[in-house]
Amino acid sequence: MSKAQKLAKLKNLTLADQGSFGRWYVAMNDHKQHKQSIDKYKFNWNTDYCTHAPDTMAGGYDFHMACWRHDFGYRNYKSLIGNYWFKKDHHKKRVDAALLDDMYTACNYRPWIDPYTPEMRAKLKQACRKQARVYYGAVSAAG
Repeated sequence: MSKAQKLAKLKNLTLADQGSFGRWYVAMNDHKQHKQSIDKYKFNWNTDYCTHAPDTMAGGYDFHMACWRHDFGYRNYKSLIGNYWFKKDHHKKRVDAALLDDMYTACNYRPWIDPYTPEMRAKLKQACRKQARVYYGAVSAAG
């Protein structure tokens, strides 16, 4: 596996859109099943999810997968090209933007049988999106 092939696959799995999230999710499940199609890249799938921040919020909103994909991007880019090039070549900005997009998608969650009134659901969703912006701001500043 060449470095260029690995970088191309990594970029494909860390774009800021739901198609990329879907490809990452399939790859993650393939990795869990030890499928050679993804394991041949030798990616680091370790995660601490949202580190020291809550992964879930009132209303059933869950940032676990968003934070896992973000960790995936950071860990693999830094390992492959180093922290300097990770930041300089705009990979960090893209991975951070994907985190925000994934968290906003998580904030769209609504159960079939919602225990909350539409007004309360709207407030919870607003709070979720606000928290997503806080998380995004923190990783954008630090990284």
